Amino acid sequence: MLCKKRDPGSPVNSSPDKMSIKPFPESVNITAIAVPVPGLSNLITVNLYALGKGPITLIDTCLKAPGTLEYVGKALLDAGLDIGDVERIIITHGHMDHFGLAAAIRKAADHPVECFIHEQDQWQISSANFGKEMWSEEANVLMAMAGIPLEEKERVRKRFAAFRELGDPLDDVSVFEDGTEFEGEGYHLKIVHTPGHTPGSCCIYELGQKILFSGDTLIKHITPNPLLVIKRTELLDPDYKSLKAYSQSLDKLAGLDIKYVFTGHGEYIRDLPGLISTYKRHHRERMDLVWKALHNRTRTLYEIIGDVIHEVPDGDMFLAISEVLVHLEILLEEGRAELVDPGPPAIYHSL
Repeated sequence: MLCKKRDPGSPVNSSPDKMSIKPFPESVNITAIAVPVPGLSNLITVNLYALGKGPITLIDTCLKAPGTLEYVGKALLDAGLDIGDVERIIITHGHMDHFGLAAAIRKAADHPVECFIHEQDQWQISSANFGKEMWSEEANVLMAMAGIPLEEKERVRKRFAAFRELGDPLDDVSVFEDGTEFEGEGYHLKIVHTPGHTPGSCCIYELGQKILFSGDTLIKHITPNPLLVIKRTELLDPDYKSLKAYSQSLDKLAGLDIKYVFTGHGEYIRDLPGLISTYKRHHRERMDLVWKALHNRTRTLYEIIGDVIHEVPDGDMFLAISEVLVHLEILLEEGRAELVDPGPPAIYHSL
């Protein structure tokens, strides 16, 4: 998936009943809130979920943008709830569109609201990670290693700086791990650690109704990106490879008894086995394309991108780098490619 993003500050439609996706199936004590955000073209909606009838637990929060807090508040009121009912927020992973509104919701609730995230993504939501532009020396090194032209690098840097406006940092949070359980009136949740999209990505399984809240691990209409981690020093496992971890996470989810998947974006999923098969086929085909781009010639990462992804949406070069590099990591590990020159820029060829 390469997601083309336009202006992230575009206001949302203030009417919760105008949705571009079909309604979620009926469930007990679960309120699905699908927020249409015009600045995110490929995601359709940003979804969050309220569990319980007061007090309530939120799974994710949406991003911070003009109108999002009001939209979420009205959706809760329409369901007979209120932002003041929120007592707990569980964050599926450390990306702005999933935790960005948490600080504002905490403030609006006007009482202590505990936030939870997996320990491997805690650093991503911290004040330290926000920085001045959400840029780092590691990002400069990556751009040089990939052979990215200066003007393209500056577009990526501006995109990262724009992300900073989509949420507020969270430092006062609690961490959970695989298997942690949360209970409330009418629901019983179990954390399923599913690294890949991020190292700390998690799905949340409601045991009674067999509903899986998937964050960005599973999305119906697009293939989620197993994202490259720029700040490798933050990894608990220095050998972490996102695509390898993602494949293992898909296998883990395939073993669960799941009736519906309530996703982080777009429509819910009924046929999980079929979707997992589609994802795996996509990554096999992408791997073959990367290998063919290297066949009988040496290439930089930027040159491979040109062969594999024919049109990169403006500002999405980081996603393109990530998409190619995570597949290249597996080719290197399997002995199907090798690093000829560490550069910068790094040069590869196939074996």
